[in-house]
Amino acid sequence: MEQKGNIRIEELLPRYCDGNVTTEERYLVEEWIAESEEHQKIVRQMYLINLSADTLSVMNRVQPEKALQKVNRRILQSEAKLWLHRIERVAAILFLPLLGLYWFFPYTTEKEVRWLTVKTNPGMTTQLTLPDGSHVSLNSESSISFPEVFIDQTRNVKLSGEAYFEVTKNPEQHFIVSTPHQAVVEVLGTSFNVEAFAHDSTIATTLVEGAVRFKYEGKEVAIHPGEKIVYNRLRKQYETFKTNGVSESSWKDGKLIFSNTPFNEALHMLEKRYYVQFKVSNPKYQQDAFTGTFTNQRLDRILEIFQISSHIKWRYITSQDKSEKKQIIEIY
Repeated sequence: MEQKGNIRIEELLPRYCDGNVTTEERYLVEEWIAESEEHQKIVRQMYLINLSADTLSVMNRVQPEKALQKVNRRILQSEAKLWLHRIERVAAILFLPLLGLYWFFPYTTEKEVRWLTVKTNPGMTTQLTLPDGSHVSLNSESSISFPEVFIDQTRNVKLSGEAYFEVTKNPEQHFIVSTPHQAVVEVLGTSFNVEAFAHDSTIATTLVEGAVRFKYEGKEVAIHPGEKIVYNRLRKQYETFKTNGVSESSWKDGKLIFSNTPFNEALHMLEKRYYVQFKVSNPKYQQDAFTGTFTNQRLDRILEIFQISSHIKWRYITSQDKSEKKQIIEIY
């Protein structure tokens, strides 16, 4: 394998697949991966080997028969049993797409219904189907928790991060998305995008079709198709914008679509996609907006295009904070 500077890629790959690399090393590996499909194939194979090893390790530590008996005692409804079989089938079909994804079985309710949690790594997305048939696309650094079967009058899920929902219509069971900031989105059957990261001060909901209600601080706001609501939890205020929803939901298709997208929002989209942090030291770009579609382009290439269209200047900077995991890029 080739060498990047004084570092051999073959020495970095095992640590990269384990998530144990520095920001600079991660950048080198991802630059190498983007060079060819063969490089991408090598990394996928290494992920597969790691996951297989982890799976064998877990299987060696459990007693399958006793575990199965315990689960069967707890699952009292036939629907729950069917859902377990569906999980096994989905896991088999989506084995490779789920690399870098974590499944947790953290707790049960008084009715002995287990809750499952799916979490994505930085820079990765995944798709899953909920017990009611609703489809969810989960963005980078996000997690969603849901019961293995919806048995109450409402279908409750918990989201931290960003997800696009295509909810199966059921007038008898409202679908409720809870966020880290005590704001919820309630629907019957619809398609919408929710962005609610725990570290952000805003929560954004974009409605593509159907109707949803956004609830916060004891108040309620109706959202209509083609609308985006952005709630600031610090000011306890919200704004409503008109949008076709393309830019907000393009991430689920592996794309970045800018449609006269304001400067700050465009940088925010890039931060989520490429796991970086922008530091803007020149305010003159605040009035700029960008239009364009990107699929597999490297971040450097996108910033070069921004540089051509808006004459921005940018550079990578080294953080003095050793705990900082994201690469910092200054716009000056």
